[in-house]
Amino acid sequence: MKKLLSILTLSVCMMVVSTEAFAFGPGFDPDVPPYAAPIDEGLGILAVIGLAYGAWAYKKREATA
Repeated sequence: MKKLLSILTLSVCMMVVSTEAFAFGPGFDPDVPPYAAPIDEGLGILAVIGLAYGAWAYKKREATA
């Protein structure tokens, strides 16, 4: 359980840091459309929570089988 918690914590920290690094736009090329923005951190955090819940549900299902 400690290993899973440490992996999830590390994943969330990496997502927060990476979204802050890419939050300044897609680049300096004038041909890039203005809507080409990176995924914001809210969607990334939801993805991590979904993966954690899926892993938990899978582990629970395997324990009962």
